[in-house]
Amino acid sequence: MKPHQSLFESKRIEKLASPLKPVSSGVGIAFPELNWNLKKAGYKIDAIVFLSIALFFAIMVFVVSMLAIVLPLALKGGLDVIAGTIMSAVVGLLAFFYVMLIPNLKISRKRNQIDKNLEYMLKDMQIQLTAGIPLFDIFVNIASGEYGECSVVCSKVVQDVHSGKSIVNVLDEFGLQSPSEYMRRVFWQIVNALKTGSNVGISLKMISIEIREEKENNITTYSHELALWSLVYMIFVIVLPSMGITLILILSSFLGGATVTEVIFWVMLAAIIFFQVVFISIIRNKRPDIN
Repeated sequence: MKPHQSLFESKRIEKLASPLKPVSSGVGIAFPELNWNLKKAGYKIDAIVFLSIALFFAIMVFVVSMLAIVLPLALKGGLDVIAGTIMSAVVGLLAFFYVMLIPNLKISRKRNQIDKNLEYMLKDMQIQLTAGIPLFDIFVNIASGEYGECSVVCSKVVQDVHSGKSIVNVLDEFGLQSPSEYMRRVFWQIVNALKTGSNVGISLKMISIEIREEKENNITTYSHELALWSLVYMIFVIVLPSMGITLILILSSFLGGATVTEVIFWVMLAAIIFFQVVFISIIRNKRPDIN
């Protein structure tokens, strides 16, 4: 089955963005770690190609913004052309930086997915090592198991070993490129054990304990933060709206009611709904994923 190809690895997009490669070569100086981040994120393209695609995407956003928003408003006299061009340029610049953040976001997502299942994978490996199963067969079993991104990584390890590479070199390479610090340590501990002939099971057990302790610390930290966020929620969603409406009604009684309109209440309602959506999103992102 052919693996899913991302938009940045599309030959058609790369061809459209290829005229921007000379510009990307100069811009690339500002992003010295981009090439390495692309490898860790799993993209099989170099930094120059990625920057070209990012610039191409930013230019497209600028052009679309000018044609779809700025130009119609300027023709109706509702927007100055210069101000609209500046707004479109800012939108295009934001689009460029958003694309540049995608590798880091993918690295973070892969790291979370690996760490979520790594503890259970290590326990499985310890059991198989105790049973005397060869190390390569253990990676084969993990690759066919249900350990999420950990199984995906082990599957790639098995494929590279099948292609004729040394398992020591493969684990060393994957450890270097791993977005997860714990998986990096696991692979390097295995490499050291293979080179020195030491017991890898003890090292894997210690890493498994550290992962468990970190999950417990994350739960404790989240519980403390949740108390603070609950207070913030109560102030901005319950206290301020109720006191704000009361204050507006009191002030309007001295001004003949001219300041209180239906629009004010609709704006306050929209602000409260927006804040709750943002608040829920923040809480969900901060919640530790302990599987």
